[in-house]
Formats: sequence, structure tokens, C-alpha cells
Amino acid sequence: MSRQGFSADRLRARIGTAGPPVPAAGCFDALSARLAAGAGFEAVHLSGAAVGAAVFGLPDLGFTGATDMVEALHRVRAGAGPGVPIVADADTGYGDALQAAETTRRYEAAGAAALHLEDQVLPKRCGHMAGKRLVPVAEAAARIAAAADARQRLLVIARTDALSVAGMPETLARVAAYAEAGADAVFVEGARDRAVFEEIREAAGGLPLVVNYSEAGAAPEPPAALAKAGVRLALYPVSALLAGARAMRDAYRHVLAEGAVPPGTLPWPELTGLLGLDELTEAERRYLPEHHEPQHHEESA
Repeated sequence: MSRQGFSADRLRARIGTAGPPVPAAGCFDALSARLAAGAGFEAVHLSGAAVGAAVFGLPDLGFTGATDMVEALHRVRAGAGPGVPIVADADTGYGDALQAAETTRRYEAAGAAALHLEDQVLPKRCGHMAGKRLVPVAEAAARIAAAADARQRLLVIARTDALSVAGMPETLARVAAYAEAGADAVFVEGARDRAVFEEIREAAGGLPLVVNYSEAGAAPEPPAALAKAGVRLALYPVSALLAGARAMRDAYRHVLAEGAVPPGTLPWPELTGLLGLDELTEAERRYLPEHHEPQHHEESA
């Protein structure tokens, strides 16, 4: 069994049983993934909005593509380690059914344990922004079916933005269609209340549900309450990004204003310890000759 397959299998088993939702910490690079894994998170989440902000300095308006996300996946996988499942944002699949299938294969090869596909048109918008548009339900269901056929072990999560665009009846119809198409879990963007999740679970035929605790929108009910309605995965996609951005902004302002290192930063030895410096230095000693001396090359005349 591959390492990546193991993480997908473990996530599938975990969200397939009753209990509190699995919290997935939002990460966008190797360092954030190391910090999340070190804090004890069972899973991490890679958000397209976070990658767009951290890598390109752009809002979530469809600027981040499949290649960008696959590159970010490799970095997050390296930071989180092989045993921590990564739930990755795949936007719309970056096209129609064929593109969704290829995206699924690439994500799985890069180490994703799960991905979520949404039913917006391309280019998409952040789920908490106005102006979202949906593709026809048959087109979105085809993306889900293609992704489910293309994957080996990875979980396919069907996400819909219909709740804020078209209302509850359309949302429930889409949830049922995506469940029928082969989704392993359902993610209704903007769902917050236990009663709403109970309706979604019924429409999804009892599939595990996903909730989004993004600071971009109003906070859903606490995880313990939503667990009773079938919510099994809780995403915190940008919490660390926002905290980090604020800390960096304040640090830059302090340096500029005071000409001094800001207080309260992570000690340098703690950072290098987190990055594995001691272990790598020991490995270096094992591989280098006992009396290793740097080579000096004379410059030619």
C-alpha cells in the first residue's frame, strides 16, 4: 500500500464513522504544513484562495490553476509528512469532465488524500463573494463522475455553491445528483445550521458532510452540534494564513518604526529545530569523511 494511499484510506475510514468532525488545518506551503502536523492535526487542507494569496498576492478569482495547485501539493506533502491526509481544493476541476479526471490523477500523484470539486463556471469566484454562477447540474455531475472514475483511492468531495445562488431546493437537487454521480462526501458552501445539514444529509443519502469554518463568511454552529447532523470533516482554510499575515504586517511595521527586531517572534533555534536541522546535521556527519576538509581550488593564472 502506498503512503499516499494509506492517508486516503485512513481519511475515508475516519469520516465514514460517527464522531466529531475531523479538523483540517489550512496550509499553503511546507512550513505551514509542518506547523499544523506538529500541532497534532489529523488532516490538513490546501485552499486555492490561500495559494493565490500567498504565492501570487491575488484574490480568489480563478487566477490559481491546476499546475499551481499541484506544485503547492508537493510542498505541503513534504511539510506534513506521508501520514497526514491532505484535502485539496480543485476548484471546478479546471474545465469539464476530461479536465476534472486529469486533475484528479495529478492531485493523487502529488499526494492528495481527497479533493473537492465545485459547480461554478470557470473562472470561478470565492464562495463568499457575490457574482457566482453555476454550471448546469448535469455538467457538474459529469465532473464528479469523471473524477470518481479516474481516482485510485482518493476521496472525491462534491462541493456546491447553490445555496447562496439558487436556494435550498436547488441545493438539495444538486446534492442528490452529485451523490448519485459517485461523490464520497458533500460540501455545501455557506451551510451553517444543524437543521440545514440534516436536510443535506438526507438528500445525499447519508454521505459524510463537510463544513467550512472560513473567516470569509459567518461562522457555522460548533462542530459538536453539527456532528449530530452528519458533518464529518471541518475545514479551517485560511485561519493560519490570516494570523500569519497579521503577524508579518505588524513585524514589518515594527522594524520600520523602531529599527529593532519585533518582540514575541519564534526563536530562531525553534524554527531550525522544526525544520529538522539537528537530524540533517547528524545525517551529514554520517555521510561525510571523518576528517572532512573543504576543498580549495587554486585559481588559474
